[in-house]
Amino acid sequence: MRIAVDALPINNFSGRNVLAGHLRNLAAAAAGRHSFHVFHHAGNRDIRRDLGSHVEWIEIGAVGTGWARRLCWQQVAMQARLDEVSADLLLSTSGALVPGVRTPQMVMAQNPWCFFPQFHATATDRVKARLQRHGYRNAQHRAAAMFYLSDYMARIYADNAGRPPRHGETVLVGADDGMFDAAASEPLPTFEERAAEILTVSVMTPHKSVEDVLDALGLLHQRGVEARLSLVGPWSDESYRAAIEQRIAEQGLSRSVTITGGVSDAELEAHYRRARVFCLLSRCESFGIPAVEAQVFGTPCVVADVCAPPEIAGPGGVAVAAARIDLAADALQPLLMDVVAWERASQRALENAERFRWARLSRPIIDFIDHWQPA
Repeated sequence: MRIAVDALPINNFSGRNVLAGHLRNLAAAAAGRHSFHVFHHAGNRDIRRDLGSHVEWIEIGAVGTGWARRLCWQQVAMQARLDEVSADLLLSTSGALVPGVRTPQMVMAQNPWCFFPQFHATATDRVKARLQRHGYRNAQHRAAAMFYLSDYMARIYADNAGRPPRHGETVLVGADDGMFDAAASEPLPTFEERAAEILTVSVMTPHKSVEDVLDALGLLHQRGVEARLSLVGPWSDESYRAAIEQRIAEQGLSRSVTITGGVSDAELEAHYRRARVFCLLSRCESFGIPAVEAQVFGTPCVVADVCAPPEIAGPGGVAVAAARIDLAADALQPLLMDVVAWERASQRALENAERFRWARLSRPIIDFIDHWQPA
């Protein structure tokens, strides 16, 4: 069978990670029975990998990172390109059906942003969100298969459409094999060997609620817990970073907070090893891979009890009500100060992380492709 993959919507790190992991597994499992034809643009050319002769990468020069231009091209020209590769199925990575296409489609649902109006700051945002919700409903009704990054995404799609999909399964995202290897390369630090440090790893955008982590740190300091905080990852815009830096200064936390920006893989692994606890109180998250990565290194997690993070962090994490800074501080304090509580949570984190090894995660997609028959 010939499977086309629409990678044109992939523009951020998380989308790249999802596609790369599943495509690697699909290509390995195909064993020559299927071929994959991946459409991408110049701006995400870095997703290309040598996955063997049965994976073809096709760059579309007429499309860039903008969503409006992409939708127009798809409507007018996508089917012709699918016909050129004789595609039997199309995997859409946008969460919606690719417009203007008659080829049967599988859809990966991985972005809940359109369901959170508090993050739609402009008229353009509101139009885009409305279009996305409509597209998600249509996909839930018409797609040959829906694959959701989390049970949360499956629920929100069903609620939006008022019905289940024709065929739907949750397909988790894995931590990189190299991260598991790095964690196993030497003994993990004990509680005593780690700093009394909170670690937040993400692309820092307003919906990640970095402010809440800062406020929790401030409350811990008021309680006499002299913890530190490291904010690791790139920033969505300089104005948000400036606002966070001002908040740090106003709370007198300048000596207790480190902002690194983007870091290398080796530096990221060092952060996961050094911190006693990971904390991300995001208000809009389809998955939350940094929490899993932290758990690979035995670092327990505190997450907000919204969207997917509670199910992803699992027993290796603590979920607290959004905007409840007191509860966040209550969850962080024993993981920073109590060796027995930390050791128990660290062991649960290591056990939970095993669910996210890439080799075992793509089976629902592989099975659907292997057994799919056109109507």
